[in-house]
Amino acid sequence: MTVEVKESDIEAGAFIDRDVYRNEEIFRLEKERIFYKTWHFACLTHEVKNSSDYFAMSILDQPILIVRGSDGELRAFYNACTHRGATLQTDKRSGNCGRRFVCMYHAWTFSTEGALIGVPYKEGYGPSFKREDYNLKPVHCEIYNDLVFVSVNPDAVPLKEYLGEMAPVLDMYTQGIEVIARNSWIYNGNWKLWHENFRDNYHPQFAHRAINDAVPHFADRGGNWALEPGHSRLQWICEEPNFKNLTKVMKRMSGVAFPEGAKPMIAGGEYEYAEAPQEVLAIFPNMDMQPGSQSVDGTSGRRGSRMGHIQTVTPLGVDKTRVDYIAYTSNEDDPDTRKAMLEGLAENQGSWGKVSNDDVEAAIRCQDGLRGLGTRYSPVLRGVKPSKGGLTPDVCSRDEYSLREFYRVYYQYLEAEA
Repeated sequence: MTVEVKESDIEAGAFIDRDVYRNEEIFRLEKERIFYKTWHFACLTHEVKNSSDYFAMSILDQPILIVRGSDGELRAFYNACTHRGATLQTDKRSGNCGRRFVCMYHAWTFSTEGALIGVPYKEGYGPSFKREDYNLKPVHCEIYNDLVFVSVNPDAVPLKEYLGEMAPVLDMYTQGIEVIARNSWIYNGNWKLWHENFRDNYHPQFAHRAINDAVPHFADRGGNWALEPGHSRLQWICEEPNFKNLTKVMKRMSGVAFPEGAKPMIAGGEYEYAEAPQEVLAIFPNMDMQPGSQSVDGTSGRRGSRMGHIQTVTPLGVDKTRVDYIAYTSNEDDPDTRKAMLEGLAENQGSWGKVSNDDVEAAIRCQDGLRGLGTRYSPVLRGVKPSKGGLTPDVCSRDEYSLREFYRVYYQYLEAEA
C-alpha cells in the first residue's frame, strides 16, 4: 500500500519530499530564498564588546564583518574591499583591528564605521573621485539580549518580529552569557538533517545509548512546541540518573574502570539530582541552542541556566555541511568554574562529544539512504492533536509539532518569489 500524500500535506510539514536533501536546484533556491532572506546568529555580544573588536563570519558564500565602532555602535558590513573585492579580515575569526581595516592588496583603509579613510596615491583617480562613494557596504545587524544576528536581506523584518514566539523563551537563557569554547566540523550530509535533529526528541533514547542507559525514560515527561514563525522548543524532565548503569557505560566506552555508582563532578562539586526542565531551542533556519536546565529563583520564578551549547549549520553543498559549535557559560563565573563547565559541556557536544558523534553518524546514514529512490516522502506525523503542541497531557516530548513548523515555513520561503 502506498500512502497518498497531498501537496497540502507537504506545505503543512506533515511529509518531507526527499528531493529537498539531494536536489541541486532545490539547494540553489534554498541559498537565494532562505539563507539570503533570513536572520542568522553570528556571535555573542561579549566577543565584540570593546571599540574596534570584530567578528568575521559568512552566510553561505557571503563574507560578513561585524565590528564595534569608536562610537560604541555595533555594525556589520560585507567583508570585501570596495576596490578589488579582497576580504579585509581573514587571518583570525575575531580580534581587535586597532581602529581601522587595511586591505592587504592596495592598502585601502576603512574606519570601524565603514568609511573609506585612506587611498594611497589618491590623486591618480582624478578630481571626480570621492572616498564616500566607496565606503564598506552595510549588512543588517541587530542584537537580542546577548545574541548578535545579521541578515543580507535589504528588506529584513526587525529581528524581534522575526523571532516571534521564540523571543520570550530566549529571554530566560540569553542574558549574561559568554563564549568559553568554539569548535567546527564537517559531515557528509544535507544541512537540514542536523537542524532537524535538534527538533527531534524521538531519537535520543535509541541513537544515544549512554543517555538511554542512564535515563531510559528521560523523554516520558515534557512538551513540544511549534513557535511561529518556523522555530521550535523541546522540553523534558529526566528522572534521577541510574549511576550504576552509567559507570558501566563509561567503562565500556573508555576502557577505564569507574567505581560502581560513582557520581560525576559538575563545576567542581559532586552532581546532585534536581527535577528541573531541560530544553532544546531551534531558530529558523539553522540555529540550535541547548541551554542548561531551568531552575527556580524565589524572586523571578522559573528561569534558565546560563550555560549550554549553541550550534549553527552552514551548507557547503547539497550533501556537505559545516557545524559551528559554541560552549557558553555565565559572565560571572570564575576561571575554575568555567574550566569545570567546559569539561562537562564538551563531554557530550562538539566534534569530540559522545552525543554529537552519534548525531553525525545518524546524519551520514540518513544522507546515504535518502539518495535511494525507493521512498519519496518521509512522514512527520507524531503528535495527532491539530495544534502547535505545548505542555499538556495530550502532547508528548517525542511529538513532531517542532519539525512540522520548520517545514511549514521552509516551503513558504522556498515557494516565494526570489
